[in-house]
Amino acid sequence: MKGRLRALLVFSGLVLAIPAWAAGQSAHDETYINLFGGSTFFDASSGLGGGGDAGVVGLRLGRRVDAHVGVEAQVAAAFAQLQSPAHTGAANQYSAAVLGNLYAFDSPNTPYLSLGLGASSNLFDNRVGRGSSLMGVFGVGYQYLLNDQIGLRLGVQDQLLFNTPTPSSANFNDVQVTGGISYFWGGGNKSSFPVVGPAHP
Repeated sequence: MKGRLRALLVFSGLVLAIPAWAAGQSAHDETYINLFGGSTFFDASSGLGGGGDAGVVGLRLGRRVDAHVGVEAQVAAAFAQLQSPAHTGAANQYSAAVLGNLYAFDSPNTPYLSLGLGASSNLFDNRVGRGSSLMGVFGVGYQYLLNDQIGLRLGVQDQLLFNTPTPSSANFNDVQVTGGISYFWGGGNKSSFPVVGPAHP
C-alpha cells in the first residue's frame, strides 16, 4: 500500500510541475462527458482482485463552472475477483461519487485536483454478502483538448472506503488509475481577463 501511495504522490508532483506556458488558450465553460477505463489496485485486506488489481470502466458527467473550478458526477465498475480459494467468483465493485475539481490554469489543457464523496458497493466475502461503504476520493490528473469538442484525460484517484465489512480492516484505500476521452458541448470561450471597451465622453 505504501508503494501505491508513493506512486500517487510522485504523479501529483509531476502533474503540478507542468510549467505555466502549457496554459495557452482560454478555458471553455462547457458541459462534458468523459468515458474512461483503467485499473483499480485494491488494498490487500479487501480480499479482492487477481493479484491485487482489477480492470475498471466508468463515466463522468460534469461542467467547468469557471476558470478554476468544476463539478462532476462519476460512476464506475471494477471487475474484481475474490482471492480466497474457499470463496471464488466475481466480486465486482460498483461506485458513484460527486467530485469538485480545481484546475491549475485558465485553459482547457491543465492539471487538476479532485476531492469528493461517494459510495462503494462491494463483495469482500461470500459469507458476509454485498455491502455498501462511504467513500472519500482524492485525485490528481491532467486534461488535454484535441479540438473544440474532443479531449483526452489521465487521472489517479485514492479512494478511501470507510467502515467496510472485512475481518482485518474497517477502512482501507483503493488506488484507481484511468485514462479516457471527453466530449464537450455548449458554453463558449472564457477570457482570462475582462474585456474593457473604450471610454466615451
